[in-house]
Amino acid sequence: MKTLNASAAVEWARTNKIHLGEHRKPLGPEAGLKKCRFVLPKSASKQVSFCRFIERSLRPWERCLFWVTEWGIWESSENWHLYYRLRQSYGDHLLIEEASAHLFLEYEVHDLISFIQIGLTSGWDFTLLTRNDYTRIFVSHDEWVEFMTHDEIELEKIQSELLTLGLEAIPEPA
Repeated sequence: MKTLNASAAVEWARTNKIHLGEHRKPLGPEAGLKKCRFVLPKSASKQVSFCRFIERSLRPWERCLFWVTEWGIWESSENWHLYYRLRQSYGDHLLIEEASAHLFLEYEVHDLISFIQIGLTSGWDFTLLTRNDYTRIFVSHDEWVEFMTHDEIELEKIQSELLTLGLEAIPEPA
């Protein structure tokens, strides 16, 4: 894992032809992507399997950018000690405000899942982008997740599995 500051993350997205919208969030329908939005699981016991599902939904990927765009919203939920210890295991000693994006290589899949879990439990806004841009995922501190993909069939598979997991779909605004 390598951390990137915001301008380096923007450049990474630009280099990989991923267009970003307001607040560095990935564009959905504006970029020709199909999307679905679901409520995050409430049960802590479902969280690890849900984090694994998020990672699987990004496949295939060689490089994945886990980009925290908002933090400090639910301060009582944030475990900074755990977060920074995990970063330190990579020899990184920067603060989140200095480098809020984390670039993972494919063999670091378990580390990516751990960072996703920290982001979920901390109540952060974060985006997951891959170099091949097969699927994009945005998680909101307002306890919902949005999956975006170019492939309608893949989106239907994602929706079906999320419903099987017992998660509630959020209808598109009229």
